[in-house]
Amino acid sequence: MTPADKATACHLPAPGNIHVWRIDLQHPALLDLGKRLLSADEAERARRLRFDEHRQRYMAGRSAMRLLLGKCTGSEPAAIRFHYGTHGKPALAATGSTPAVRFNFSNTDSRALLAVAIDRDVGIDLESRQREINVPGLVRHILNDPEAVEFYRLPEAARRLALLTIWTRKEAWIKALGAGFSRPLKSFSVSTDPGDSVQVLPMPEEPGEPPTDWTFRLLEAHPDDIATLTARGTDWSCRCLDWQPDEHGRSGLS
Repeated sequence: MTPADKATACHLPAPGNIHVWRIDLQHPALLDLGKRLLSADEAERARRLRFDEHRQRYMAGRSAMRLLLGKCTGSEPAAIRFHYGTHGKPALAATGSTPAVRFNFSNTDSRALLAVAIDRDVGIDLESRQREINVPGLVRHILNDPEAVEFYRLPEAARRLALLTIWTRKEAWIKALGAGFSRPLKSFSVSTDPGDSVQVLPMPEEPGEPPTDWTFRLLEAHPDDIATLTARGTDWSCRCLDWQPDEHGRSGLS
């Protein structure tokens, strides 16, 4: 996947494809549109956020999600109604014979990614390469014992970025399942090799059930970020696309 694909139209991906939209959360139009597009519960959640920076980022992200999903599905962005899973994952309701649109959103600082797929659960996670972390503490929190052994075989200088990469893999899969905090990150394993750009791993979706193959892909989303996309199966490809709104709230493409 190239790091700078350009879209000529905003539409749903074909089955077997996943679109990943790159979003600039500091785009001025998004900050204004948030006041007009958000639902009452989204506006209330924004109001409860303590810091202006977090509030603006949340509003911009929700506005972008509504604009893109609206354009892809032919819906009015402000009229979209999200349904939430047991652990808070948003979804669009399938209507009649319309294929189910699956999506997942992640942001860090002023950048965000929205993954969109058809009839396929998808998860995405984004972390800044500059994020400061307590490596030993995070290892204890997210890695099980076999993973930790493999991790500490890496050169010390490589461990911080490697751990961020592993973290995105684990978070992306949890988000694809919609499991939230109900599924400890230490309860399953992913590759600890930061150089593995594409991996197919047998993942235990439910405790005690046979594992299912999931594909994990590192994305070239932004030079300052690490991003992982994951989806069930091996029969899919992905494309990364740039997006920005216009001042009227329509979905613009760059």
